[in-house]
Amino acid sequence: MKQPSRWLFGTHVVEETLNSGQMEPREVWIQRDRGRNSAELAKTAKGKGIHVRWVTRRELDKLASGESHQGLAVRVDAPGSDDFEEFLAALPEPVRAQTVLVALDQVQDPQNVGAIARSALCLGAGALLVPDRRSAGASQGALSASAGALSKIPVFQVGNLAQTLTSLKEAGFWIYGADMEGTTSWDVRFNRPMVLVIGSEGAGMRPLVRSRCDEVASIPQAPGGVQSLNASAAAAILLYEASRQAHA
Repeated sequence: MKQPSRWLFGTHVVEETLNSGQMEPREVWIQRDRGRNSAELAKTAKGKGIHVRWVTRRELDKLASGESHQGLAVRVDAPGSDDFEEFLAALPEPVRAQTVLVALDQVQDPQNVGAIARSALCLGAGALLVPDRRSAGASQGALSASAGALSKIPVFQVGNLAQTLTSLKEAGFWIYGADMEGTTSWDVRFNRPMVLVIGSEGAGMRPLVRSRCDEVASIPQAPGGVQSLNASAAAAILLYEASRQAHA
């Protein structure tokens, strides 16, 4: 089932949401005296069958509850676990065989989620998987931090990440986790199709999620390093290594 609708705010976020095709916009609010490209944006939304409502600044302020809205808001439905199954089923076999997914195990910092989405999009990942609890997901903060990436890469919410990883293993996916205690990434062969699991900022992967991994990879560091990188940096490095191997 889809998660409940939610509101997103700000010029860049709203424009990307309307144009990306990854989320499902249901309604757009535009401040009446906003000016700029408001009429064009309203025309775009109506052309896609999205309801447009012209409102006052006070109405938007109340809706945004302190968020910076820049005179724009959009209500969206985000993909859920049912949509993920449909997404996988629709992949042509040659594409499926090379698919890279990124799973976030309770990553709660929106800045990290946004940065991971940027790396995932730039390095060829096909989608993000996030638990429906204790995860920032495609939140307003994450969307802003992603510089539009979260509007271009599918983000699917799953109820039980460990169970989802088990199903993906049964479907032929290799599961790789990121952890400082793992095998150095230089010695890991990243096979495809694959899922890269990134754990939470403090605790890392939960034990049950870790147990689903075929291999756990660490990132080599120079002597005197800080031992662990944050979630977004680790994701970028490991995704780059997986991409490098695939094109070697």
